[in-house]
Amino acid sequence: MKDITNSSGKLIVALCCLVTSLNLWADSYSNSVCVQQTVQDTLENLFREQLSHFPQEKLYLQTDRGIYMSGETLWFRAHLVDALMLKQANASRYVYVELVNPLGNLVERVKIRPDSLGCFYGHIPLGEDLPEGNYSLRAYTWFMQNIGEEYFPHKLIYISDPVSEAISPEINYSVENNDIHAEIHFLSKPDNRSVTPTQAILFPDGDRDKQGKVLSLEGENIHYTFKKKEIPASRTFLLQTVYDGKISNRYFRIPELGKNFDVAFFPEGGHAAQSTTIKMAFKAIDADGLSTEIEGQVLDEEGQVCADFKSQHLGMGSFRMYYVPGKKYHAVCSDGTGVSQRFDLPEPSPDAISLNTLWSKDYLRVSLSKSPDTPLGTSLTLVAHLRGIVLYAQPWDNKQSYVDFEKNFFPAGIVHFLLVDEGRNILSERLVFSLQKSALAQTEVRLDRENYLARERVDMDIQIKDINGNPMSGNFALAVVDRTDVKPDTVSNIVSTLLLTSDLKGHIESPLSYLQDNRSSSYALDLLMMTQGWRKYNIPEVLKGNVTGTLPYNLELGDEVSGKVEGLFSALKEGNISLLALKDSLIGTELAKPDRNGRFVFDRLEYPSGTQYIVQALSKKGSSKVFIELDPYKSFPAPKIGFIPRIEKPHIEENYMAKMDQKYTIENGMRVYNLAEVIVTARRERAVKTESPFYSVGTSKVLTEEDVKKGHFISTYDLLRRLPGITVTNNEVRYRFAPVMVLLDNVPEENFDFDLLDVDDIKDVFYSPATSVGPLYGSAAGNGAIVVTTKNGFVQKNKMNSNIQTIASVGYQQTVEFYSPAYDTKAKKESITPDLRSTIYWNPNVQVDESGTAHVSFYTADSAADYGVVIEGVCTSGNLIYSGEKVISRHSDSY
Repeated sequence: MKDITNSSGKLIVALCCLVTSLNLWADSYSNSVCVQQTVQDTLENLFREQLSHFPQEKLYLQTDRGIYMSGETLWFRAHLVDALMLKQANASRYVYVELVNPLGNLVERVKIRPDSLGCFYGHIPLGEDLPEGNYSLRAYTWFMQNIGEEYFPHKLIYISDPVSEAISPEINYSVENNDIHAEIHFLSKPDNRSVTPTQAILFPDGDRDKQGKVLSLEGENIHYTFKKKEIPASRTFLLQTVYDGKISNRYFRIPELGKNFDVAFFPEGGHAAQSTTIKMAFKAIDADGLSTEIEGQVLDEEGQVCADFKSQHLGMGSFRMYYVPGKKYHAVCSDGTGVSQRFDLPEPSPDAISLNTLWSKDYLRVSLSKSPDTPLGTSLTLVAHLRGIVLYAQPWDNKQSYVDFEKNFFPAGIVHFLLVDEGRNILSERLVFSLQKSALAQTEVRLDRENYLARERVDMDIQIKDINGNPMSGNFALAVVDRTDVKPDTVSNIVSTLLLTSDLKGHIESPLSYLQDNRSSSYALDLLMMTQGWRKYNIPEVLKGNVTGTLPYNLELGDEVSGKVEGLFSALKEGNISLLALKDSLIGTELAKPDRNGRFVFDRLEYPSGTQYIVQALSKKGSSKVFIELDPYKSFPAPKIGFIPRIEKPHIEENYMAKMDQKYTIENGMRVYNLAEVIVTARRERAVKTESPFYSVGTSKVLTEEDVKKGHFISTYDLLRRLPGITVTNNEVRYRFAPVMVLLDNVPEENFDFDLLDVDDIKDVFYSPATSVGPLYGSAAGNGAIVVTTKNGFVQKNKMNSNIQTIASVGYQQTVEFYSPAYDTKAKKESITPDLRSTIYWNPNVQVDESGTAHVSFYTADSAADYGVVIEGVCTSGNLIYSGEKVISRHSDSY
């Protein structure tokens, strides 16, 4: 046995080295210089070099609440930290926050810059016409794209519609010959009485711009069958109803009704050894990709039962398994519906050596499992790293059967154990989670009284301390919410995100369930470690010395516009390039000089959203006879449907909907409802949004200049990506991965460069199938055509015939302060205007001084209800701040 004690000195030295490295990484990137270190022949230095080349950030997105009504404002704070120390990070200048609808389409994108103290926060206005449904908030920095979009943090919110709450569709689904049949029944609220809407239209792919299916309203139930080929990738449709003269829209998800489920088996350490007992974990998911509970048995080739098992938490469980050499094993599993399926177990390896771990009360034990006949070898190394920094790397002592680590040896987070041979090949891996209470700040909330009346001032002191009671400084965001209206989030918080889910790929269901202080939660957490992998670095390549070199996405320190200028016969070596920033009026000017090749760049530009850049080039003598070509502007990662978790509609109190609707009317005037049109019985004609002769019934959705205006597209390529089936790769436009013809103002263009076309000049664009354009253009239109009609005829942007170019920027969002009324006079307190706030108070940046204290004050609203207080943030030391237990009592009676 080897006991690891008194090792804190080595840990501190390692972390201090990384702190220094992290402090330097912003300067390294800002000067476009990669820090070069001599590659040393040690595992610690290889990991350290990787981290210095490729440091990482983490994000947690906090909102004032999780349920909103269309027309409201969503308030958020983006907690940006460095991935290792979890301290506030400010190397990246901007954070992007996006609202994505259930179809996977971008609704809104805002670009946030830090305030004077380095904190990122902002707001997203929710449009009145947003259909009801589950939406996702996605946040990232430009640099975070290097680790992949699967690691972007997502937060699920629900947006409700006041009209939708008056009539509630209840839908039952069934399978008919691979088609899905929907039976829709309507109930009125709040009495749950069966009603029939005046009209119901179903949009199978959720797009209201396309022709919907008018449903027959005969009978109490309405029926619709989704043909297999009709079901969209998002499995989301939109149901529009007319009831009481008003139109409501709501998204619904088509469930996977297949009875199949899948079970994956994971031998501890990654490999199954023969002739020894091993621990086998498993995870079961249903056809929707979510967990499902199962039970089953393991059988050998003769049908003998070798093990019984049953899932314990979110489809996961474990059992002990013994592999007899030469035998194969399978499992027969059944779910709660009585469906049984067979799955083969992983085949054993005769020379497998696997890492095993076991948490006890005072230590973590790491041991090896192997076949009795398998030699260990003499050059094995046990490595343990946390978020990319090696905390332990020692040769495995064959004379000892295990290694013990003190419980507090590892900092909080996911520890990745590796067993490496002399060739630096990974023989086995094992994840464990180190849950250290010392990583969490202790939060105490003190109020000036026990309960409050309407419109009374609340004075609140928040004390932040470490586990030993010492004061800690930092900052946090504070949300005070009416608990009657909105229930607290019990699924995730800043702790579960930054310590757990941000280091695991894929969607983690209910991450907070793994961090409860009990034995069953600890068991479930270890199952998660066995079935989910840490993959932010390519560890096998790191161990071989192949650290990540050039990164495709640099740190974003400002907006950037670049390009090239040409004289009459060669590159413009001398001259002047100017950039004008306009938003209603001129708000800034920039100057640049071309290099010897005519290249120029304007970097670190910073202007608010809605700004347009005009770039002009002049020769040294002031002549305009020069030609300017701008590089393509940045392209943002498209949202992916698979990243939006699928949950049911949350319970929403009726009085909350009425209160929020009344509040909206008070603040904004009369709410604009979509009133139903008079229905004339006749064949519905498809609305034609183009005058192009190539339009036909088989054409795609038509994107109009109104869509361009709403979408804030940076380039024509961004607009084309909105057409169904169209993909853009390296400025090559294809339909279902096949090249297509381009018809510009009804004239065929060969190898057309869409960079020459300003997106704001487009009147409409659509895809026309080969059946419509093929008869005129033959094989050239064999894959169809993209038909573009411009507003005033095509005027080429002409890369080489103008000294002026324009470009629309993605500017930062200007700060708007959350409105919290102050009833500091008798007149204000006795005002007859109702105070119907659901978010009572929102402060995205509460600073904690060196004494560990912060003070805030606000006034209560009119409704008598308990207020929930949620505090989330980060200390300057990297300790995480979270508190969600405090409740403020708002009484309706006198004291």
